[in-house]
Amino acid sequence: MNKSLLEELNLDLNTRGKGQIKLFSFNPVTGVIHKMIEKENLVLYSGADILAKLLSGDSRYAVNTMFMEFTSAAVTVPTFDRTGGIAYYAGLAADPDIDYLRLPLTVNPQIDSSDDALYVGNRVTFFGISEGTAGRWGKTFTDGVKVYGAALAAAVDVNDPTQDVVFSRAYAGIDSITKASGFEIGVSWTIQFS
Repeated sequence: MNKSLLEELNLDLNTRGKGQIKLFSFNPVTGVIHKMIEKENLVLYSGADILAKLLSGDSRYAVNTMFMEFTSAAVTVPTFDRTGGIAYYAGLAADPDIDYLRLPLTVNPQIDSSDDALYVGNRVTFFGISEGTAGRWGKTFTDGVKVYGAALAAAVDVNDPTQDVVFSRAYAGIDSITKASGFEIGVSWTIQFS
């Protein structure tokens, strides 16, 4: 396969495989939504690796995990491109203020169609809700921290985060969702292929 064809396939993954996330704060008792931010995602090169593994029948690469990136300091959104996979999250271990929650999906992904005349199920939506009191690297996840980024990943071995493969990442830009008392952070993430 020549390089220009590979580049075209990679471009198609991000133009024909689009995603939208909704990052929000909500009260799990009352259902009240406090704040919502909508952003588009970027499918990483490792996302293409996940798709190839799934098409070959390797179900270990199903997207089953969501990351929520948070900080106790001022939000500085990282510059990232399609190469920013699990190595980025490993690098957060050294940061004194930034960490991420590694969460199982809240419910099974939901499949539907963006156009019933053309597709049976070309759109999948993933759901995640914050839980726990510490991130992957031990930094405290408590009231007042700001969640500003998210990722979808395949936890190939749920007991070994170093084996995670990141499908896609998204950031809330200069905005963020602050964890308030009695509220959790939720993410609804839709990927659509056309």
